[in-house]
Amino acid sequence: MLLIHESERKFRVAAKLAPEPLGLRERKKHDSLARMRAAARALMWDRGYDDVTTKEIAAHADVGEATLFRYFPSKLDLFLVVYGEEFEKVIDACSKNDAKYDGIKTADANEYVTRILASYRRFAELYVLYPDLAYTFVKESFGSHSDVGQSGLAHADRWFELLEAIVRQAQSARAFAPVDPATVVQNCHALYVHEVLRSHARGLPSADMPERLLHRLEALLCPLQILPKNQWLKQLATIQPGSTEPSTRRHARRTATGR
Repeated sequence: MLLIHESERKFRVAAKLAPEPLGLRERKKHDSLARMRAAARALMWDRGYDDVTTKEIAAHADVGEATLFRYFPSKLDLFLVVYGEEFEKVIDACSKNDAKYDGIKTADANEYVTRILASYRRFAELYVLYPDLAYTFVKESFGSHSDVGQSGLAHADRWFELLEAIVRQAQSARAFAPVDPATVVQNCHALYVHEVLRSHARGLPSADMPERLLHRLEALLCPLQILPKNQWLKQLATIQPGSTEPSTRRHARRTATGR
């Protein structure tokens, strides 16, 4: 019987799994798409969405405008794809950060609130970097009906799955009330969307947006916690009207200072 060395077996398996090399036509298509996305990012990130034209993006990418429209039905679709990539990076970072809690079960309800707030802080910080682009993305992301434009919904599905898993973990540990996790997460995201739109409409300082959002999220999440009555009332009392500092952070600060 012929015996195959383990390293040879692994090589053969890897060879079978290796993707077929792209043909010249596919490589050119892949390269053109990458240049168009990079051009859109460079120009829109520098000048904003409204002040950049598809003609300029095509010229920057060294392709014809007709070629650009072959892959992206509109400027909006191209923008949604490019900003969606930033959206996906945030989700990847949140998933990686939250993975450290895998297999860890705690009855401390505040831990689960903190994890959700930490995830939304990353999104809020992306808004701080690009407030106008974030506003455009939130405002327009549901307006495109093309396959390209709606690809961003896959990112939203990943985001909801991540946060719903945290809510289910909290409920499994009897730390959160048994409310539908999908509803909880949808309400959380509705606050994020509203805060982006409100900040733009009212001209609120973009740098303060994370604290405004986290305060509102905490007011939504804290009542879900299963706590002894006295502790629950005390927790609610820490969410002061007009305060923009989440009570989870205030608790940590008081602990550190001994106050």
